[in-house]
Amino acid sequence: MIASAKKLTVSKTLFLSHLLLALVIIGGMSVARYESEWYRQVNFSATLAKQSLQSQIHPFSAAVGGINYAAMTLPSTIDTLSAIENMLFVEISGVSDFSRKSVVVRYVPNQSKVWRADLASDEVKQSADRVNKLTGMLKLVESYNTLQVRKLNYLLERAKAEQRLLANSVRKEETFELKWEKPTTFSPYYSLDESTYTLHVLLPLRNQNGGSIWAVFDAQELRDFKQSLTYSIVLEALIALSLASLVVYWVAYWIVRPLKRLADSMSKTVNYRSLDGFPELERSDEIGQLAQAYRGLLLKIDQQLDSLRAKSDADSLTGLGSRYKYSHAASTYIERNLRAGKAVGLLICDIDNFKAYNDIYGHMQGDKALVTVAAQLQSKLTNVDLAFRYGGEEFVILCCRRDKAELERVGEQMRRAVEEVNLSHSGNAGYGRITISIGGSLAQLSQAQNEVADFDAMVESLFSTADKALYECKKAGRNRTAWASVFYPVQSGSYPLLGCKK
Repeated sequence: MIASAKKLTVSKTLFLSHLLLALVIIGGMSVARYESEWYRQVNFSATLAKQSLQSQIHPFSAAVGGINYAAMTLPSTIDTLSAIENMLFVEISGVSDFSRKSVVVRYVPNQSKVWRADLASDEVKQSADRVNKLTGMLKLVESYNTLQVRKLNYLLERAKAEQRLLANSVRKEETFELKWEKPTTFSPYYSLDESTYTLHVLLPLRNQNGGSIWAVFDAQELRDFKQSLTYSIVLEALIALSLASLVVYWVAYWIVRPLKRLADSMSKTVNYRSLDGFPELERSDEIGQLAQAYRGLLLKIDQQLDSLRAKSDADSLTGLGSRYKYSHAASTYIERNLRAGKAVGLLICDIDNFKAYNDIYGHMQGDKALVTVAAQLQSKLTNVDLAFRYGGEEFVILCCRRDKAELERVGEQMRRAVEEVNLSHSGNAGYGRITISIGGSLAQLSQAQNEVADFDAMVESLFSTADKALYECKKAGRNRTAWASVFYPVQSGSYPLLGCKK
C-alpha cells in the first residue's frame, strides 16, 4: 500500500485524501442523522401506542385483581380495543388480588375476538355442572315464588354465559396460532421487531399482585418511513459527495497545477528570464509568493554561476587558466589555429622532483615556487597563447606558430627561464635548483585534412603524445624538452619523437 501511495502524484494524493476525508465526514453525518431520525420516529410511534392504551390500564387492573372476566369480555371493551389503530393483538395477564389465581385474557381486536387463555382442565366440567344444578333448582321452585324464580333465572343465564365463554375460549385457544413471540426485553416499554415490522408494547397493571398489558401493533408504516429515510439520506449524501468532489478538484487544480508547472520548469535547464509570462507570478497568494521566490532564486543562481565560471576559469594560486578552462578551450583553440594553417603545439610542463621540494621546504614554499614557475612560463608566451595549471606541479601550454621550429624554440625558452630563476632545490639531484621537464606534441594539417578532422579526438591525441614525450624527458634525466609530431589522422601507435633537448 505504501509503495502504491508513493507512485501517486501530488494532485492525485490531494484529491484522494480530501475525497476520503469528505467521504468519512459525510458518511458519519449521514449515519448520525439516520440513527437520530429513525429512533425519534420509532419512539414517537411507541408513545402513540402507549397513549392509546393508557385509558385501559385502570379497568383491566380492577378486572384482573377481582377476576372479573365478564368486565374484560364486554362488547364495549372489545369495541374500545378495536378502535385503536393498527392494533393486532392484546394479552391481559396478571394475578388475582384475593385468590392469587393467574388470569390471562387475549384479544384480536380487528376480528372482535376475545377468549380466556388461563383455563384449568376441570373448569369446563364445573361450569356445565353448575348450569345443570341451577336448571334442576329452577324446576323445583314453585311458580308463584316470583322472587326466587327471578334470582335463579339470573344465576342460570350468567352460568350459561360463562359456559359459552369457556367453550368459546377452549375452541379459540386450540385453533389460534400466535404469530408473535413476546420479546424478552423492552426498552423501556416497547420493542420493534424489524423482521415482521411489529411494535410490541408492554405496560404494567396497577392491581396489588401486578400484571401487564402486552399489545402488538402493525408497524409497516415504520418500514415505509425507513425506506424513505434511507433513500433521502443516500441521495443527499451523494449530492454532498459530488459537491465535495468538485470543490476538491477545484482546489487541486488551483494549487497543484501551478506547482506542477513550477516543478516542470525546475526539471529543465532554465534561467530566471524563462519564467517571464508565468501566470503564477501575477498571483498574490502563497503560490504567487512561491513563484516570485523561485524566480528570485534562479536570478541568484545565474549570478552565482557567472561568478563561479569566472573563478573556475582561473587557477586561484597561479592565476593561469584552470583545468576546467583547458577542457572547454583546448578543442576550440586547436581547431581555429589549424584551420588558419598554423602549427599548433601542446606542451606539458612538469616541475622535477617537486614532491621532494615540498618535503624539504614545506608546502608554503612549494606554493611560492609554483607561482614563480607559472610566472616564468607566462613570460615566454604571447597574447595568443594559453597557459593552464593542469594539476599539482603540472602545467599545459597551448601555442601556435608558423612552423615547428618556432614551437620548439618556445619550449626551450620556457625551460631555460625556469632554470635561470635559480630557485634552490637540494632534492633535485644533479641540478640543485628547480627545473622543469617539457613534453610537447605538435600538429599542422593540410586543407584536405582540415575538412575531415575530428578536433575533439585530436586534443586527446596531442595530450597523450605530449605525455609520452614528457616521460622520455624524465627517463633521459629531467630538465629537458622532447617533441613529437601528430598529423591527423594519426597512424595507430605512431608518434615519431623529434628528440630530447637540454
